[in-house]
Order: sequence, then C-alpha cells, then structure tokens
Amino acid sequence: MKIFIAQTFPLGRFHATPWKVFPYDDPHGEWPPSPWRLLRAVIARSYQLERETGAPSNDVRKQLVQAFAQSSISWHLPKFTWRGPGLRQYQPAEFKRVPASAREPGEMAYNTTKVQDNFWLTPPDAEPILWRLESEQWLLPVQKLLAACLDRMTYFGRAESITSARLLDREPTPSTNCSLTETRSETSVPVLCPRADATMKQILMTTDDKAVANSTEPPGAVWKFAIRPQRPAAKPTPMIQPQRISPVRLIQFAIGSQVSPPAKSIVVLTQRFRGRVIRKFLGRDWQEASPEQREAARLLTGKEADGEPLQDDRHPHARFGILFDEKTGKAARLIVWRNQPFTEEEQRAILNAADRELPISFDKARRKDPWAVRLVALDPQTPPPRGFDIQAYRQWKTATPYVPPRHVFDRQGRAKPEESPQEQLQKELTRQEIDTNELTIEIDDWEWTQVHKPQRNRNEPTNTEKRGYHASLIFKASVRGPIALGHSSHFGLGLFVPASE
Repeated sequence: MKIFIAQTFPLGRFHATPWKVFPYDDPHGEWPPSPWRLLRAVIARSYQLERETGAPSNDVRKQLVQAFAQSSISWHLPKFTWRGPGLRQYQPAEFKRVPASAREPGEMAYNTTKVQDNFWLTPPDAEPILWRLESEQWLLPVQKLLAACLDRMTYFGRAESITSARLLDREPTPSTNCSLTETRSETSVPVLCPRADATMKQILMTTDDKAVANSTEPPGAVWKFAIRPQRPAAKPTPMIQPQRISPVRLIQFAIGSQVSPPAKSIVVLTQRFRGRVIRKFLGRDWQEASPEQREAARLLTGKEADGEPLQDDRHPHARFGILFDEKTGKAARLIVWRNQPFTEEEQRAILNAADRELPISFDKARRKDPWAVRLVALDPQTPPPRGFDIQAYRQWKTATPYVPPRHVFDRQGRAKPEESPQEQLQKELTRQEIDTNELTIEIDDWEWTQVHKPQRNRNEPTNTEKRGYHASLIFKASVRGPIALGHSSHFGLGLFVPASE
C-alpha cells in the first residue's frame, strides 16, 4: 500500500543539520529531509493528539512506527531548491549559573553559544515536497493517526523551520525523482532512516541518552544514500545585442582632475592611456600576446608583430593627444585619432580604457595620488575641436611643444646644418604631402619637454627630456588638419591647432 505526504515550508526555508554533523563543517545540509526526523516528529505530535482527544493507544503508535520503518521511501523534490548561505545565531547550551560570578546564589539560566544555522531554500508557494511511502503495514487506523499528527505539525527540524504537512487521499501527478540506496556514490548524500526493526523505545530516545550520545548513529537508525535531482537550468536571460558603434576617426574624452596635469606630463598621461588601450584590446600585455594578436593591433600600437616600428611614412597608426583650454590653460580633452576609422573592437577598447582613474605622476608606486585624472567619454556627436573638423586654416600654432625628430645641435653645441627646427618642420610637412610653397615658419621660444621613450630603448642612457619649440605656421593656402609633427607626435607632442587670424 502506498501513501503520500505533501509538505511545504511557508517561510521558504528548511532548517536542519544532519545527525552528528558539526554545522560549520556541513558540506551538504539535510536534503532531502530525513525520514528519521519525520518519524520522530510524527510520534511527538501523537502525544499532543493524546492530550487533546484522549487517543491514540500505544498499540497504534507502535503500528505507525513499524509501518514507517518497513516502508520503502522516495520523494519528489521541488525543482528549484538550493542550500542557503547559512545564518549564525545564539542558542541555549548548558543550564548553569549565568554569569558564573553572579552575586545572587541560585541564579540559574541557560548559557548561550553561537552556532551556524544551515538551511535549504524551498519554494513556499510552488510545488511541495512529496513523500512516497510504500508498505503493507499502512492500515486505515495507522493512516488516520498519521494524518492527525501531520495536521498538528507546525515546525520541522529547528523551530525556525515552519512547516505544513498533510496526508494526500490520492496519488499525486508528479513522479518521484529521488530515492534511497544502500551504497554510496560520489554524487549521493547521506540520509538518516529508521531501521526495519526500529522500536518505539528507540524512536523516543533523547539526545541526552548515553546510547545516543556515544554513537555515530542513533539506535534504531541507519544511514542510506540519496542522489538529489539535478536542478534545471534557469531560463536564460535574453542576450541584449550590444549597440553597434559606427566607424569614427576621432574619439574624445573630457578630463577631470583635482590637479590639472601640466604640459610636461602630456606624454606620461598619453602613453599610460595608450598602454591601457592595448591591454584592453588584446586582453593581456603586448609581450604576452600571440603574433596574430599583435598583428591585429598594429594600427593601435604602431609596431609590427616582431616589435619593430611600422615602416610607413604616412604614420597610419593611432595618435593620442591632449588639448588645453585657451582661457584657463588647463588640460581639457584627451583625444585619440587616426586617418583610418577605428574598428568597433578598437573603439570598445579605447572606451573601456577610461573605466578608472589614470595616474599621471612620474612615480607609478604612489598611492592615492592627487596627480590622477578621470576620463569621461564624450558623445560621438560632440563637435570636433578646431583643426580636427573639415575646415581649412592658413595659420597654425603649437598647442603642445614641437620636438624635432633629429638633434638640432651637435655635441659641441653648434647648430647642425639643415637641421634647424624650421627646416625639420618643413621636411615633415612635405612628407605629409602638405603644400609648403611660400610657407612661413616662426619659432617663438622653447622649453624642456618630457618625450616618449620606447620600451626597447628604456635601458639606454638617452635623456627623456628634449628641447620643445613653440612655433607658428603660416601657409599660402588654407590646409586641413590635424597636424602633429616631430618626436612623440603619437603621444601628444607637436600638435598644431588653428590660430586666430
């Protein structure tokens, strides 16, 4: 004969720890619920029933124990259940004088101890736990006693584990999905069950009884093993297609900082931002990337897969620069541009590189340094700065110092022939196919300027500070920008902007 019990936990949690298991070391939690626990709870409720109605007799109780102990037990467990994170709370422990140094003799109370409260999360308003018990011992009087006891059951496990259980009058639709075996496997969990010959005396033993306290399993009980049903995968969240990014040649960031970076820190800021962009694009440092990945990043890095610079006079790879506000003199924008439009992957790498503050101090080890800037990406519809638009201009001036790519002076401090800043400027403009006919170049002044030193040359004694010149260009006919010339022009130096005519 089969009987079925439906059990729910209105608070959505089943609080219990397996027998003789230290809560802090409990790797499984008690799930499915222990038949041994259910049988003891039912017998305890039978004494409440006896106080209320004067029934049942001890004979019917014994028949209930025998029917339960000799049943084959299986469950239908709810699909979506999982072990909760656990709670820690104080519970009563030893009954003694508390505190031990109390002045009033005879002041007795329970000492408390903090324990871990393990529990399983169960759906309170969805499918219940279904118990299936099959035995020839389930006679009608025994079933009536079981139903009356289940109706009086208010908690199961610990007192926080509020429950509602009832005996079903017909077989439920869901089939069982968890059963017991005698042998253990790698995926099974231990479940404490009553032995087939368990007696009423054994069921009623308390944890203080020596036979119970000194055993790994209580008398009348046996460990069996169950394999929990695999929780089905949650309904996948529909993937939101990332918004397509249109090809652009210019990406702009607003610069925010407590201390505005000086012109001398331009290269420090741009080379660190460029390094972050490359790491975002490759997913690792350039040195750790494969040749194929390095090749894909060549128009960001300006290097071939073997580390050699790109051999192209047109300088097609990305440039990084800083624009300063003409009124305040403070750094206002960081710009990244290239003649060839950036791909979608390159744009995402550039935008993601601004996800945290960028240090600009020369000492990288400094922590919580005010010399750091926050970059905020500007909308692609933001108008480009003058010199990066489609307008042409006759007069240009340096926004950042121009550092000639070759030495202007020899070791004795004498000016080299045909290597003056004006001559080197004119040669570079010619290589960029800009008409230099009747070009006027004026050098206003100069200052020592920090330049970029490639990684492959950083162990060489070359000084990283060079003469940077402030110059003006006056063309015969208007020309379009952007114009960036000289040493470290890919890192913001030698950037020319239109001058007011």
